[in-house]
Parts: sequence; structure tokens; C-alpha cells
Amino acid sequence: MSQPESQKQRPFHQSFSFDDFTLDLSRACLLCAGQEKRLRPKSFETLKYLIANNNRLISKEELMKAVWPDTFVTDDSLVQCLRDIRRALGDEQQRYIKTVARRGYIFDAEVIEHSSETPSAVFTEQVGGVRVVIEEIGEQSDHQERTRAIPSTGFSASPFGRWRMSRKSLVFSIPLLGLVIALSYFWVSSSAKRTETKPQVRTIAVLPFKPLAADGGDEYLGLGMADTLITKLSNLRQVTVRPTSAVRKYISPGQDPLAAGREQRVDAVLEGSLQRSGDKVRVTVRLIDVRDGSPLWAYKCDEYCEDIFATQDAIAEKVAGALVLELTGEERRGLAKRYTENAEAYQLYIQGVFFRNQMTEEGLKKSIDYFQKAIELDPKYALAYAGQASSNSPRAYFGHIPLREAEFKNRPLIMKALELDDTLAEAHAALAELKLFIEWDWEGAEKEFKRAIELNPSGHLAHHLYGSLLMAMGRFEAAIAKMKQALDIDPLSPRTGFILGRDYYMAGQYDQAIEQYNKMREIFPGHALIELGPVYERKGMYDQAVKEYLEAYSRSGLSAGEIAALRQVYVASGWRGFWSKRLELAKAEAERKPVQASFLAELYARLGEKDQAIEWLERAYRERNMSLIFLKVDPIWESLRPDPRFQGLLRRMRLAP
Repeated sequence: MSQPESQKQRPFHQSFSFDDFTLDLSRACLLCAGQEKRLRPKSFETLKYLIANNNRLISKEELMKAVWPDTFVTDDSLVQCLRDIRRALGDEQQRYIKTVARRGYIFDAEVIEHSSETPSAVFTEQVGGVRVVIEEIGEQSDHQERTRAIPSTGFSASPFGRWRMSRKSLVFSIPLLGLVIALSYFWVSSSAKRTETKPQVRTIAVLPFKPLAADGGDEYLGLGMADTLITKLSNLRQVTVRPTSAVRKYISPGQDPLAAGREQRVDAVLEGSLQRSGDKVRVTVRLIDVRDGSPLWAYKCDEYCEDIFATQDAIAEKVAGALVLELTGEERRGLAKRYTENAEAYQLYIQGVFFRNQMTEEGLKKSIDYFQKAIELDPKYALAYAGQASSNSPRAYFGHIPLREAEFKNRPLIMKALELDDTLAEAHAALAELKLFIEWDWEGAEKEFKRAIELNPSGHLAHHLYGSLLMAMGRFEAAIAKMKQALDIDPLSPRTGFILGRDYYMAGQYDQAIEQYNKMREIFPGHALIELGPVYERKGMYDQAVKEYLEAYSRSGLSAGEIAALRQVYVASGWRGFWSKRLELAKAEAERKPVQASFLAELYARLGEKDQAIEWLERAYRERNMSLIFLKVDPIWESLRPDPRFQGLLRRMRLAP
């Protein structure tokens, strides 16, 4: 027998465990109940450092230095790692990694460290052309040996009982050993290849189903089918599902599903076609891997399916199976949940969803009518009550109806929906919205937002509005993180992207605000939500601020003559002259149509007229102007904050002690 080829070594294994998770340092992976959770290398190092310093406050600077010791990176690199970790841990509520505002992070869990060192020395020998691992037993004087093949064979030593064999008997086992090694190597290589070519699906977009009718009259059914499946699949904690608002634009028949998937930045798309005959449908569905276009799963109902609800249940369940997900009992119940058994009521409901998603005044009115008809057919249809409330809210936001009217209509709808189904995420989100904008019940709103997100982790609007609540309360870091989380769910949401810029502005991070607004401007040029004027104003860049204000005013309805007049006044009279002219135009506009009192208060505040500003703020308080929720944090009110009247207003809104 030849001499050993390698030096003796002592294998060492170390890991940390907490709850159902194990951080295996030897394999550099995170496991949950034995299943690997994918983490990028720097995310793994970040989690490793936090766990190793369990229950200790780690500053942002310390953590970045530990993970990137010789490299300069921005805060965004750390934020991305923490987002990656929280997604893997399901830690959206900061159960494990707690953020301490302006101070750092704490890993808060009971951690058990495991380590083991094999007491025997290991070396290799060549036997008959096969590489064999020889394991020596301790420090025995007779120098006994144990053998283990790579990979393990039936003859190898195991942790539970070691089998001894002589060198002579080993020679006779070589042919069999070589065959086992070859087969094992082939199997491992094939498995690794399969794993590499089919990484786990983490994000999915359900596209509107394409109607096969020649007249194309079933668009509402195609979007409704997608909306129902999105609602069902959003119960899955391991997958992020794009909301209906993100996919409704793919309703036209010519849409390329792979192009849509790439635009939505998802791993897989679910696309299908349907043909309706009365209450029956014929459905074809495919789940496609966006990364290479290969099908992951397909389903076809050749005959007309009499039970559309059973068809939806089957599709949702099979998709979860195709994604190789281990479902909890709660997730299985969510996939099988039905909100109505009345097919006609369902048809009316999905027509309501179709018109609501148009977000026009006429479309919203139609959607309310359809939801009401669905309720009349099935008075226990909780989702239809929540749907009607979700159509009233944007009517108030766009000024089609007074805010008080929306409150009067929505409260009984929301309470009825919750009475029928307390697990309806849409109803909890609607109640949270009412508490936020109408009641200014910050604690109650936060409780309802958390419940909505718990019930539907992919609920984009709940994450988005929760971020606004956190900003209103002055919890800047948490608000920005929550808005980024909403962007993770719907990366192409213009509203969320622009409001993230607004959050940077309110947090005093003006350069980040400019960067975010410009990023959104590249994606959505000319969008009405771009508000860079206030940011440049705070930086003292008044020429640039005026340019941005004029562009925003032209998009919001001021005439070309009014824009020209504002530009001329700025050139002639400067900053104060500009705002005096803008106030004059606003007063003239108020004679023709309602103007928000909070906007007039802003104009007086810019001119330094505190008494008038406070007076209009009081009127805004009585009218419940929605923008008033940011009274505590918006920089525009900085000059008024020392005024006792302003502080009294904050106390009445429960924004100050």
C-alpha cells in the first residue's frame, strides 16, 4: 500500500440554531426545518455577525466594517443584505433583527451554538486506482485504522456504528467500491446540475388570462381570474406575488408573458387563456420560468368546467406544488378559501374589480354598482363589501366626493366585511386607512396594518400606507424601510416610488430624495407625482426649485399664462414675489372650485404670515385634509413649530404629548 497523500487533519463543524433555523458555518448556508434558505454571501456574513453578537446592539458602522472590511460601500448595501435576511427569516415584523432608530441593530433570539471535532485523524491512500479515505483511531499504540469511502458506501464507518476491515479485505471490495463511487458521483452531479438550472422561485406574477372569444368581451373575466389567483397565492409566505395593480396593464391579447415577467422582475409568470360559455369556462394555464422560458407546470381543462371555483382552487394548489413549497395548514386553507359559492355574484364582483382598476371617475362609479349587485345576490360576500370600500376611497382622494362622504359610506361596509370574515386582509387594510386619514388613530391604524400584512404578506397597498403612518409619527428609518418593502412587492409602482422620494425629503435626506425622484423620472417621465421643488427649496437652490414648481404646476392644471406670470414675477421680485403671486392665483382658483385649506396654509407659511397660516391649518383640521397627517414631520411647517397654537394643534391630533 502506498504512503499517505495528504497531511493529517481534524474536521471541524460549527453551527448556530434558533427556533426552526440553523446557520451552518461549515456549509455557509441557512436552513429552516432542514430546507435551505437562499442567501447571498454578504447577507450570510451579515447574519453570521449579528448572531455571533446576539443580544448586543451593533451599530451600522460596526456591522458594515465587519462585513466589508476593506471595501467602501453605501448604506444601501447593508439595507439590501438586511432585506435579504428578513425575507429568508420571514422577519418582516422584526422578530429576530430589531432596528434601533439611529443607533443600529440587535439580533434578539435564543441562540444555541453547536461545534464538534472528529477525534480521529484522516488521510487518503490510493488502492487499486481508487481514492480511499483512511481514518485512524485516536492515539492507540497498535495504530488501528478505520476506512471510509467517498461517497459513503455500505462498508463505511457511520456515526452510529463503525465497521472494521483489514487492508486485505479492502482490496476485494475495490471493484464494488469503484462502481458505487461512480454511480454516486453521477447522481450528485446530476442533482447539482438540476439545482443550478432550476433555482427556487421566490417571486411570481399572475397575468390577466386571455379571452379566446372572437369579440374579446371577456377581458373582465381574464383580469378577475388573475385577481382571484393573486388573492389565493398571496397567502403563501415563501413567495412574493405581484399585486393586481401591477399586472392589469398586461390585459391586451398580444402581451409577451416573458417580457412581462422580466419587466416585473419576477422568477416566474402564470399565464393562461379562457373561453366562457354561460357560467362554464374552458381554461389553459402555464407556469413559466422567466429566466429561461421553460415551462414549470401546465394545466388544461379541455371540456367546459362547470365549477369555476373548483378550477381556481385546483390551479392555486397545483402552482404551489410546482413551486415545491411545504405549506402550513393555514396556507392550505388560504388556497382553498372561497368568498362566495354564487357564480353570478362572483361574475359581478370581478366586473367590479375590472372597472375599479381603471381608476377613472366613471370606472369607480361602475365598480361600486357591480359590487352592490354582487352583495344583493350574496349578502355574505365579505370581499364585495371590502371591494366597494376600496372604490370609495380613491373617489375621495381624487376629489370626486368629499372625504366625509367616503367615511360615512366606508365605515359600515368595512365593519360588515370584518363581521363576515375577520381574516380578510383587504378589510383590515381599509379599516387601517380610515383610522389613519380620518380618525388620526395612530395606534389603531398600526394594529390594523400589521394584521393586514400578517394575513397577506404580498399586500402592496397595506405596506405602502403603513409606511405613510410610520412617517407621520416621525419614525423615519422604519418608514423608509417599509416603503422599500412595498417597492419589493411592486417594483414598478410609480406612486410608491415617488413617495419613497417624499419620505427621504421629510426625513431631511435631501440628496437621497433627489436621487430617488430622478430615478423615477427616468422610468415615468412627466409623471404628476414628481415634487422636487420642495427638496431644492430646502437646499437653498431657489432657481432650480422654481423650475421644478412651474413644471409641477403646469401638470396640475395652471394655464400657460399663469405659468408665464409666475416666471416673470420670480425674475422681477425674487422668491417672496413668486409665492405672493402663487397665493394670488390660489385665491382666484378658490372662487371657482374648492382648494385644500392645507395648501393655502403652506403658501402663508412660506410668506412668513404665521397668523394666516395657523388660521388655515385650523380650517384644514376641521375639514380633515389628508396631508395634515404629516404636520409633525413636513419641513414646510418648521417656522411654525415654536408657536404654541401649532403645538396645540399637534396635541389635538395626538402627534405630540
